[in-house]
Amino acid sequence: MLRHLASIAEVVEDVDAAVHFYRDILGLEVEVHSEGYADVTVPGALHFGIWSRAEAANATYGSPDAADRVPLGFTIGFEVDDVLTAEKRLEDAGIEVIQSTKTEPWKQITSRFLTPGGSFCEIAETPWARSITQQMKAC
Repeated sequence: MLRHLASIAEVVEDVDAAVHFYRDILGLEVEVHSEGYADVTVPGALHFGIWSRAEAANATYGSPDAADRVPLGFTIGFEVDDVLTAEKRLEDAGIEVIQSTKTEPWKQITSRFLTPGGSFCEIAETPWARSITQQMKAC
């Protein structure tokens, strides 16, 4: 079912404060894509993002007004071979799928769910990002 850990993002109330922390305090490269999303370059991570709670709610529930339904903190994304199959397996196991399979505007196929511990996660098909193109090594 799972190919690999594909992404980590911090869901935050204040993207500007998070950008300041990761860029100015930790010294990482940050690319702001919109008011609600930024990418952070972290050595050893395929993708690390900063996601506003309102934008996460809009992507998941279709409205930023549902922000209180999205937990703050870290979310992880898992790359899978087939989102529909993986989503069915989650549902069959009693996992609450909070956003059924859909194609995002950037053409990634996603489904989002809550883990039994209440963490906000996703499964995704991202064919253009399935191979690791950077060498991963511990220092």
